[in-house]
Amino acid sequence: MKYQRFRLSDEDRSKIISGVSCATLLERGGYRLDKAKSTRKCLKYRDGANNIIVNHEGRGWWHANGDEKGDVFALMRHLHPEMAWRDVCLELGRLIGVEPEGAVYVRSRPAATDTRRPAERWAQKKLLRRGGKVWNYLVRERCLPEDVVRRAAMKGCIRDGYHAAWFAHTDADGNVCGVELRGPETHMCLGGSVKTLFRFQPGSAAQVRRLVVCEAAIDALSFAALDPVRTPDTMYCSTGGAMGPETVAALRAHLADMRQVPDAVLIVGTDDDDAGDDFADTLYGLAEDADVAFDRRLPPDRSKDFNSTLQNMAARAA
Repeated sequence: MKYQRFRLSDEDRSKIISGVSCATLLERGGYRLDKAKSTRKCLKYRDGANNIIVNHEGRGWWHANGDEKGDVFALMRHLHPEMAWRDVCLELGRLIGVEPEGAVYVRSRPAATDTRRPAERWAQKKLLRRGGKVWNYLVRERCLPEDVVRRAAMKGCIRDGYHAAWFAHTDADGNVCGVELRGPETHMCLGGSVKTLFRFQPGSAAQVRRLVVCEAAIDALSFAALDPVRTPDTMYCSTGGAMGPETVAALRAHLADMRQVPDAVLIVGTDDDDAGDDFADTLYGLAEDADVAFDRRLPPDRSKDFNSTLQNMAARAA
């Protein structure tokens, strides 16, 4: 009898990935849901000192105590390294449609809502401190230089949200009116936020001559880290994604002030992709309307964004 190698079709693979939750494997493997630390988007399971986080609606996971991560196939091999590939596929196939108890519990739990204004919630957050969880996320995972993170913290741009960095959006008087949240599992704006601009001016010049605009706060800080012309009159901003009327108004106000400043320039630091090009076109139009010069800077290694450049540089140096 001729030996025939087992092969899993792309269709069956897709059915298993979409139909078998990683949480199901953990529950069957003796892991217990940490109910207090779990949310609809992030289920935390414990087995002694081992902590595994299930994300992407059950289709992904990562080991909180190590570097392992992946899909449900990778998790099965992680939990049962002795299993042959054919047995892994057959066992996962039997679990299609089995709903994990943890997901049912979290879904049925009333969602916590905080109706306080972003400014009130911001005021309750701790100052960013060296060595903390959020600090390490920014410095180690996002590869931002310590001096840039420290300066932004001193300027009151960032606070420690425990699970994520909080980046302030402020109005013309410097009052917090919105917050960008960025962390390993967080990419959002705080509920009730009015997005204007995240504003970081490392220097203390009274007037802004160089206005750098990026799409996200981490990209604005990354641009600052890579900027060879980091003058005291440079301000690094982010729109926090799509530009609403409040963001456009804030940009127009800055550009109107810059119109009388010699050699004033708007520098576009949006992503190097189609969406970034669209952002750039909008910013060019605002600069033209204000009669302010404009230029565009792309990541020096032509990565998608400036933070990717920092991460690439750190990887090469390792």
